[in-house]
Amino acid sequence: MASVELALCAAVAMVLVWTWIGMPVATRLFAGPGALLLAPALGFAVHVVVALPVFHLIGMGRGAVVAVTAACVVGALLAMRGREVVLRSPPVSLTVAVVLAALLAWVPAASVLPKATSEGVTLAASIFDHSKIAMIDGMTRSGVPALNPFVHEAGTPDRLSYYYLWHFGAAVFAVLTGVSGWEADAALTGFTGFASLLLMMGLALRLGAGRAAPFLVLVLAASASIRSLLDALPFASVLKEASGLGGWLFQTAWAPQHLASASCVVLACLALVRLAEGGGWLAALLFGLLAAAGYQTSIWVGGVTFAVAAFAIALFLLLSLEPQRRAGFAVRVGAAGALALLLSLPFLLDQASVAAARGGGFPLALSAVEVLGASVPATLRAWLDVPAYWLVYLPVEFASFYVAGLIGLWMLVRERGAAVMPLALLVAASLTVAGLLRSTVAWNNDLGWRAVLPALLLLVPFAAAAISRGSTVGARIAGIAAAAGVVLALPYTLELAREDLFASPTPSERAFAGAPALWQAVQRHTSMDERVANNPAFLADATPWPVNISWALLGNRLSCYGGDDLAIAFAAAPAPSRAATKDLFDRVFAGTATPGDVRTMAERYGCDVIVLVPQDGAWASDPFTSGDVYRPVEAQDGWRIYRRVQRPANQLKPRSSQ
Repeated sequence: MASVELALCAAVAMVLVWTWIGMPVATRLFAGPGALLLAPALGFAVHVVVALPVFHLIGMGRGAVVAVTAACVVGALLAMRGREVVLRSPPVSLTVAVVLAALLAWVPAASVLPKATSEGVTLAASIFDHSKIAMIDGMTRSGVPALNPFVHEAGTPDRLSYYYLWHFGAAVFAVLTGVSGWEADAALTGFTGFASLLLMMGLALRLGAGRAAPFLVLVLAASASIRSLLDALPFASVLKEASGLGGWLFQTAWAPQHLASASCVVLACLALVRLAEGGGWLAALLFGLLAAAGYQTSIWVGGVTFAVAAFAIALFLLLSLEPQRRAGFAVRVGAAGALALLLSLPFLLDQASVAAARGGGFPLALSAVEVLGASVPATLRAWLDVPAYWLVYLPVEFASFYVAGLIGLWMLVRERGAAVMPLALLVAASLTVAGLLRSTVAWNNDLGWRAVLPALLLLVPFAAAAISRGSTVGARIAGIAAAAGVVLALPYTLELAREDLFASPTPSERAFAGAPALWQAVQRHTSMDERVANNPAFLADATPWPVNISWALLGNRLSCYGGDDLAIAFAAAPAPSRAATKDLFDRVFAGTATPGDVRTMAERYGCDVIVLVPQDGAWASDPFTSGDVYRPVEAQDGWRIYRRVQRPANQLKPRSSQ
């Protein structure tokens, strides 16, 4: 099981290394109040986006990881020479706020870790989305480019088609510190939350906020939705049921990679503004690196949302410049875009290849968020959903800072005019994309749920800046709106925190507590380039939706089929093929396999090792005992393990697929 202590040590290492790497950039390009608070997020983005192609070339052994990380730290040390700003003591109030931010960030990080109970071990609901820990373990074992650990099918690409830069960052520190992929994921979740909170504090201070602003950022960011309160009211059916949208506390626990991408997007827009102000080629270089990091961390936030926002902001800045400066600005922006494209090209090619293999049409659709429920006539919903998104949906989900943040933005625009317009455009692009576009890759609308994150990272400091600055009518209204939202959201805020820290009981607690021994046995009989098959429905009730969670967290081996929920996102196959694969594995582990099913598992899906447990129907009706395709290698009361009789010499090994 993952260790809280080791995860915490890895998180501290991330904070130290990435903050130090980010300091030179923060102080050179973003000098002013709160500049150093941007350093952790900057350091993460710059380090991982540069390290990834380096490790493509030299491998990802421990010596290489230590050498590259040390070189980055030494480079930051040299770049900081003569910059006495790092020696200045911050105000005591800001130091206290930073410490509180670290404690708050550990709440969503704790959601990733196991919780001991009297019955065994339980997991928080958000662990469902952390099944991608298998990607971290895969990169720790075999380096990059990352392989697809979730599913394999003969004739399809073995490369992982996913925006995995965030998980690569976790793998780097897993190799560097020796922690497990599970522990590294928890550590990076905490770091991502911490860096985003510091980013919001830094933005508030840059906007002229008072000393109370960092504390206001913490309160507003931690506050959740008021939907659970509304659900108890008689007119609750007017609204559609809750979706996967949420505030900082929810999003950090469920989707930290998208939050990291949103931090990159906000920083990239600041770099773009700095470029227009005369930041030169250093600002252009940083803009290109941040754009690449944002895309490689989340296609929805750093790809779709950033593309819309960056175009609008760049056009606004271009038209705002004196005519004689426009050509130079355009050239630098073009060069930065070319750098981002070059760094992201492997991801783009892999995703294009898999998209072509999957079919299913364009991955985006123009579709307004469905806000109103069944009690509102369908003919009215078609007209009212769009305004209801802005006037009902967002105020409900972001009760503590949506209204207050818009008031703060209005106050800043009146005060600073064009200087604040790039941030206003990013907020508008973020909320508009979330409201009018949806992703069609799976049943869920990941695009809409995550596209709001750049706006979240800006509206919170806008609100904090407005409230902290004083006695104007706007500040008072913002303060009242924020206070009302915080109070009304408190029940759900506490519910989310309780789930993250303690989790809810599940029927699988006892079985999950015994899973480490099972997977240690599997590892003894499986080499690192071989694929394992176990019942994708094993411990299905340990997560809100069925996913092969014990393998993802504890297996530390490739799977030949990790289940339908993972295949939807990661299989390079069209929907009918995925459905046929699901049916085959369901039959086999239910004990109703046809004569050819076992051989198909070996030859088509590359299953080298099979794991059965007493909960499987195949335990009583075992299709692997014939010995023609698989032979038994270990049998215990809690499991049976079979190995392939002979692995074909021409079967592709994972590294050969690169």
